[in-house]
Order: sequence, then structure tokens, then C-alpha cells
Amino acid sequence: AMLLTTKYVDGLPLHRFETVLSRHGIEIPRQTLARWVIQCSEHFQPLLNLMRDRLFESPFIHCDETRVQVLKEPDRDPTSQSWMWVQASGPPDRKVVLFDYTSSRAQEVPLSLLESYRGYVMTDDYAGYNALALQPGVERLACMAHARRKFVEAKKVQPQGKTGRADVALASINKLYGI
Repeated sequence: AMLLTTKYVDGLPLHRFETVLSRHGIEIPRQTLARWVIQCSEHFQPLLNLMRDRLFESPFIHCDETRVQVLKEPDRDPTSQSWMWVQASGPPDRKVVLFDYTSSRAQEVPLSLLESYRGYVMTDDYAGYNALALQPGVERLACMAHARRKFVEAKKVQPQGKTGRADVALASINKLYGI
């Protein structure tokens, strides 16, 4: 449990965890740690399948992707970008959050991750989600936090001391946030 928590919750790469263990006199090669992570993923696959089923039962899913860097990956430069795709949904007492790693940010990724899903998908404005929105039964929703950010940026460039459209929009959004 500590290995998985350290790697995935704390974001500590295996080579650093190997060093931490070594400082405490525990010598476990990084390759062994990696093998254990893989074995755990195989063991937990049925649980992951159940969680994806539960996610798809929800009428809406939040989806976002973020950059991650993998230092030692076959046939890839250590500085190349990879992506962690996050999908979340469910009622407060039964939330489901799934993380999927890919080396790509292409539109095929969300299409594959949400292949049989029918419902609402809330995303940012990244164009990679456009193809998903064209799937039958899928309705794409815009994220208010991302929309708000654009108005904050617009406000920064409006003349000092003047009230502009960005101010009006931000005031309306703030009222919505108060609900």
C-alpha cells in the first residue's frame, strides 16, 4: 500500500522511492518495485472495471487531462510529454475518479476512454474533446471555472478604472458561484 500511495498519491517516482528505502537500510531494486506496481494493477483490474461501470452509470462525467513526465519509458525520450486523463463523477457518497495514462493527447484518447458512454461530459475548451461531443448521445458541457478564467484575462487588459464587459460577466459568474 505504501508503494502505491507514494507513487500515485505523492507523485514520487520509483527511483526516488528506491533511494528513500535505501536510506533506511532497505535495498529493493527499482525493477522489483516496478514489477510490484504492475502486479498490483493486474490484481486490481476487476475493481477498475467495476469503477468504470459505475462511472458510466452517471448522467454526467467531468474529464480533464494533465501533463506528466515519465523518465524511463521504452522508445521515448525522458523529456517527452505524456498525459494523465482524469474522469470523475458520482454522488458525494459514491464518487468515482479514474486516472488513465497515455503518451498522447490526441482526440482518440477521450473517444476510447468514454467509448460507450452516453450522457453529459464536462471538459475544458481543449479541441481534443470535440470528436467526443459528436458521438451519439454525448453532450459536451463547458467548465465555468475555465470560462471565468478568460474573463479574468480580459479584465487585465481593459483600461484602468473603467468597468467593462469582463467586469459584468465576472459579477454574474460570482453570483452563480454564490448559489
